[in-house]
Amino acid sequence: MAPPLFSQSAPDASKNRQLLRRWIGLIWPHRIALIPAVISMIVLSATEGAIAYMVQPILDKIFIEQNRAMFHTLPLLVLAVFLVRGIASYTNSYVMGAVGQRIARKLQCQLYNHCLRFEMNYFLTASSGSFISRISNDPIIIKDSTANVMISMIREGLTLIVLVGVLFYRDPVLALVSILGFPFSALLIYALGKRIRTKSHRAQELNESIVSQLEETFSGVRIIKSFCMERYEQAQFRQLTKRVLRTHLDILKINSLSKPSIEMISGLVICGVILYGGGAVIDGKTTTGTFFSFLTAMLMAYDPIKAISNLNNTLQRGMAAMDRIFGTLEREATIQDQPDATPMPLLKNELAFENLTFAYGAELPNVLEEITLKVRAGEQIALVGRSGSGKSTLVNLLPRFFDVTQGAITIDGRDIRSATMRSLRDQISVVTQEVILFNDTVKNNITYGRSEYTQERLEQVAEAANALEFIRQLPQGFDTHIGDRGVRLSGGQRQRLSIARSLLKNAPILILDEATSSLDTESERAVQEALERLMSGRTTLIIAHRLSTIRNADRIIVLKDARIVEDGNHEALLAKNGEYARLHAMHFQDEDSPASG
Repeated sequence: MAPPLFSQSAPDASKNRQLLRRWIGLIWPHRIALIPAVISMIVLSATEGAIAYMVQPILDKIFIEQNRAMFHTLPLLVLAVFLVRGIASYTNSYVMGAVGQRIARKLQCQLYNHCLRFEMNYFLTASSGSFISRISNDPIIIKDSTANVMISMIREGLTLIVLVGVLFYRDPVLALVSILGFPFSALLIYALGKRIRTKSHRAQELNESIVSQLEETFSGVRIIKSFCMERYEQAQFRQLTKRVLRTHLDILKINSLSKPSIEMISGLVICGVILYGGGAVIDGKTTTGTFFSFLTAMLMAYDPIKAISNLNNTLQRGMAAMDRIFGTLEREATIQDQPDATPMPLLKNELAFENLTFAYGAELPNVLEEITLKVRAGEQIALVGRSGSGKSTLVNLLPRFFDVTQGAITIDGRDIRSATMRSLRDQISVVTQEVILFNDTVKNNITYGRSEYTQERLEQVAEAANALEFIRQLPQGFDTHIGDRGVRLSGGQRQRLSIARSLLKNAPILILDEATSSLDTESERAVQEALERLMSGRTTLIIAHRLSTIRNADRIIVLKDARIVEDGNHEALLAKNGEYARLHAMHFQDEDSPASG
């Protein structure tokens, strides 16, 4: 199971206050829209008190005194009260639900936007399931909590005040007896709420793990099936869902405990009220209607207390989700524009790596050490070396996917860290071995990030990428949906769409990261032709395992043990009989000789 994105500490008073302020901050922009809901909750609370109050005249005037005028009037009054309650209930539910939905959407957009600003290293250390869960699930929890908490906090609070007012109006002494259970109920609500908060943190972390496992399973289903690991993955999923089940059962136990506990307190108080109030009726100190009106108001008063108990449990779940959401939003990206950053002019003369050192973490070994490399504008540079020598890391530093540990990367003498990342990345196109396409049309994948283009230009780049022919054979041509990650296309077709996308971007700097290593011979030939058109006139950094694809590079840079050990063209490096010659021999063995280069 992947570790949680942020460690969760036990809730304390200051943190609770901070989260409550933030919660209010989410609700405050909707205060005008909430006015009808607040009015409807006041109406609902008032009618609760009216119902309890009307028990006395109904009993005394109709059933005991048998007053015919009241017999015709009071039922209509009761009907009117319930009609008003129905209208108020609908208004309350719809308005609160709409506000909750808007808050959830706002949080989802904020999380999505914020996560896209994080540096690449962050995505390497956190599971995608964690991001998905925080963006999709946590705002929904807050939405539900907001609606329920606002409704209960205002309506049940007002109802409780109104009903307690009825109690004291009917019999002040009996009212004091009836509210003895309130402090015990409050202590119980607080204690159960703390346990709910802790368990909710755990449940949400486990839900992240489920999303992560689902994402890994469906993205790697071919490997799972090819290694016959279905039973293993099923067992892993069963164990994970078992832990989730246990946590949710614990939450259910706590939730289920709150209602009977409060009912037990209510039962003890009711016994006392019946003993005292029943004696008062028998002694003629009060009427039967007055007592039953009091008893009804008291019984109704414990319903808001039960609702507030559930409110606190819901509130704690919402606060756990909010803690996680704001933990994410508070995390600043370590790689971002400097305050005084300005746009980077287009490369004209030279791209330079100056005494560059890089490690993925302070306690991790250097992946690159003291790299010094100058690349002239328009030059094609190939980077070769054994796996782990730092080739991909070096090119990933150029668009600032990571920042150098020491040294600098400059464009025409200017440190790239002094430029805005948008202006820097606008100058760079990347074509990788793992082609990234989106579940969209062919056209939208090629024009990704480009808002200005013509159909003629679109067809031109598709033809230059050797993609136009197969695109025209698709059912809807450029408007054909290619499925998740381009699953409806072959590897070579996906790669050619990626090249067409880079051609349309028309950036002066090009990074090719093993762009043909996973293709068959026929597809590689078509892709290689497209790449040659793409590289023409561009400053190009090429990473390739197949050394046959880089023979014509202007220079070949050989990396070994995090350092540059050789620099030259194909013929010169073979003649040197060093590391490149050994790599060449390893790849070509007896099929190719230095003379053939």
